[in-house]
Parts: sequence; structure tokens; C-alpha cells
Amino acid sequence: MLPARVRAVRARLRASPRWRWMAMTVVAGGMMLSVLNISIVNIALPDISRDFDADVSSAGWVVTGFLVTQAVLLPIAGRAGDLYGRRRIFVLGVLVMVLASVLCALAWNEPSLVLFRILQGVGASAMAPTAYAYAAILFPPAQRGLAIGILTAIITVAPVVSLNIAGVLVGIWGWRSVFWFTPVVGALVLAGAALVMHRRPPGPKRPFDLGGAALAALGLFPILTALTGAATWGWASPQTLLLMALGAVGLALFAWRESRAPDPMVDLGLFRLRTVRNPNVAGFCVGAAMFGTLLLLPFYFTAVLGYSDVMLSLAITPVALSFMVGSPMSGRLLSRVGSDTMMRVALVLAVAGSLVLAFGFGFEAYPLVLPGMVLLALGLATSTAPVTTTVIHEVPEGRLGVASSLPNVSRYAGGALGGALLSTVVAMTIPASVTAEDGLVSAPLRALVADGMRNALLVAAGILVLGAIAAFRVPRVIGPGATIVARIQGPGAPGGGR
Repeated sequence: MLPARVRAVRARLRASPRWRWMAMTVVAGGMMLSVLNISIVNIALPDISRDFDADVSSAGWVVTGFLVTQAVLLPIAGRAGDLYGRRRIFVLGVLVMVLASVLCALAWNEPSLVLFRILQGVGASAMAPTAYAYAAILFPPAQRGLAIGILTAIITVAPVVSLNIAGVLVGIWGWRSVFWFTPVVGALVLAGAALVMHRRPPGPKRPFDLGGAALAALGLFPILTALTGAATWGWASPQTLLLMALGAVGLALFAWRESRAPDPMVDLGLFRLRTVRNPNVAGFCVGAAMFGTLLLLPFYFTAVLGYSDVMLSLAITPVALSFMVGSPMSGRLLSRVGSDTMMRVALVLAVAGSLVLAFGFGFEAYPLVLPGMVLLALGLATSTAPVTTTVIHEVPEGRLGVASSLPNVSRYAGGALGGALLSTVVAMTIPASVTAEDGLVSAPLRALVADGMRNALLVAAGILVLGAIAAFRVPRVIGPGATIVARIQGPGAPGGGR
């Protein structure tokens, strides 16, 4: 039982007209934690490798294990929130992240650190489905795009912020300090959840599809692992082919089970809706271009332009600023220009940006790379709000958690494919001995790297064209002339649907 003074504060906060934005701030804080934990260890990887006497490729699983686990469990966590209450799953996810972070800080060797990072990914998987479901429940359709745009800005800006935080922490206290950041912020998020997030009233008991969840994991985990490692192992390597085959079998069994289950984890009938199917295709293409390009840009700046770590951080800052401006802006414009128009403009802008960036790579000068980089970032940033808003528009509340996880799964899967594919395209033009750790390379090699980057961006443009085609087949759900009625009108009443 909470003290009387705390209960009084909680009652005042929940009665406030700003309550909905308070609740969004809390779930956004949890979502920021999950995103920060993706990249906050990147700067610490060299120190981790030295401490545990591990090679760089195996230490990379400290990042990969977290990412793949989070992506695999997103729909499972979303469905658990639908069935057992989103606040309950959100709080449980934050607790798991906090506990796993403490264990990471105390890890005694590389395998233990990878295991605890996987546990972190389990907790992080609950954040995005909860956040997007809250955006749908708490806000009416006309305001929903702004809320989703703000969440998207957090997703895209947090990785840049995490690099700055990690640089300070590692420089002063060593690599273990990056894992003490989550318990501190997590405690604040948990306090906010206790004060402003309502508990859903008990509803009819429904079974959780354990078999479907297991088959989804069996399908997604090996495929995402194969895509993540394909650039290193080779696309035709036994590891890649075996994992892809195992994943294909798992997804086929998953589809078979879900089509026959009385209460499936993922209702495959959702994909018959144009508002679900086509935006997810567009989101997959956006993820491929975004993650692939962001993976390669640091390599270009260090190998071709010879930038130091500080200069690299400054060079990529315009990308973060573009996302910070573009994401909320697109959410605000949805009700004015139409959700379908916003999505199409975003994809066309991204295609144009990737072509301009590919052209700029040939001049080995930052001022000529910057316009394409900003144009591409604005296109990618303005696509997420219309994609997610459209996907959840026709979905009933009982399926909202799993539906809101689908765009994130699409982006992660697209990102895994894009990162591997674009890295392979670059690797085809340069010697295998050239790595990002080499710094500025010789003039002939710089030309080769620039050629490889240009080819990779042309491939990214082709992927985005496919996304644009899907976007032009999406109906308008918000804005002038929209005819498809939202299944969840919002705003949710306190205590309901949470």
C-alpha cells in the first residue's frame, strides 16, 4: 500500500488535463531506454574486447544479441500487453532491463555479457508496442500522428545522444559504467509509471498462444541472425544458408498454426487490410535504407575524409537534427495534408536524397555530401509517423499491441537486410583488408570506397522505390477526404484499455 501523500499526488496527476502527455512522457522514457541500449555500448566495444581478450567480430554479438532478441520478441510482447495489460508488461520490461543492465555491469567474461545483453533485449521488446499502443488509445486520430512523430524522433535521436553519453562514461569510469545508466533512468521511469499510468480493469481471460510465439521466434531469430552476419560470413556460406532455411521453415509453420489457431498471437487476417499490409512493406524498405546508410556513413567519413571520432560525431549531427525536426513535423501535418500524401512525399523525398547522396560521394568533400544526407534523413524521418498511424488505424484494441509492433519488426528486418546488403555492395569494390579502424586510406583506395558507397546508395534508392510503390497503394486514413473510420477513436478514459 502506498503512503497517503503519494496516493494524493497520484490522484492529482491523473486528474490533470495534461495527464495524457504525462503518460506519453513515461512510455517515451521507456522507449528511449530501449533505443539507447542498442548503441550505447558501441563506443565501449574496443575496451570490452581488450578486457575479455575477445576479437572484434565476436564482441559484436554484444550489440547483435540485444538487437535480434528485441526484434524477435516485439510481436510477442505486444500480444502479451493486449492480453494481460500494457502497464503490467511495460513495468515488467523496464524491470528486466534494469536487472539485466546491472548484470551486464558485473559480467565476468564475454559469454556472460552477451547472455545478459540478450536478457536486456527481452526487457526492451516491451517498450515500442506499449508506447505506440498508448499513442493510439490516449489520443484521437487527428492528434495521434503528432504523438507518434514524437516517439519516432526519440527513436532516431537517442542513438546519437547515446554515443555522447557513452563517450563521457567510458572515458571517465570505463566500459562498465555505460550499463549503470539504465538503472538510474529506469528508476525514474518506474516512478512515473506508478504515478500516471492506469491499470487496465480485468477483462475476459484469453489464452496466450505459446505455440505461435515459439514458432515466431524460431522463424525470426535465425533469419535476422543470418542477415546480420551475412556480410561477414558470406551470403552463400553454410551458416547463412542453414539459418535462412531454418527461419523459413519456422515462419511457414508459424503461418500454418496461426491460420488455424482459435485465438492466434498474430491474426494473419490483418494483412488483408491495405492499411496494414502496404505500410509495413514501405516500413521494411525504409528500415533497409536507413540502417544500411547509417551503418556505412561513419566508414566513409573516416576512410575517405579522414575524420576523427569528434569530427565524425559532428558530421552525422545533421542527420539527428533532421530526424528531430522531420518526425514531429510529419505527425503534425498528417491531419492537414493526409496520411497517404505524407507517406508518399516522404518516400519520394528519401529516393531523391539517396540519389543526391550517391552523387555527392564521388567528390570526397563534406559540403557536397551534406545536402543528400539531410534530404535522405528528412525523407526517412517523415515516413514513420504516417506508416505507424496507418497500420494501427483499423485494428481493434484487443489486437493493438501486436499490430503496433509490426512496423517495428518490419523496420528491424529491413534494417538487418539493408545493413548486410549495402555492406556487401561496398565490400565488392574494396580490398578485404580495409576496415573502419584504418582511418584515412590512400587516394586510390579512397576512390574505391567512394565508388562502393555510391553503388550502395543506388541500391538503397532502388529499395526505396519499392517502398514508394507500396506507399502509393495505401489509402488515406487521416486528413481531408479520409473515409476509413478508426477502430479506436480515443482518447481513452482513465483506467480503461490500458
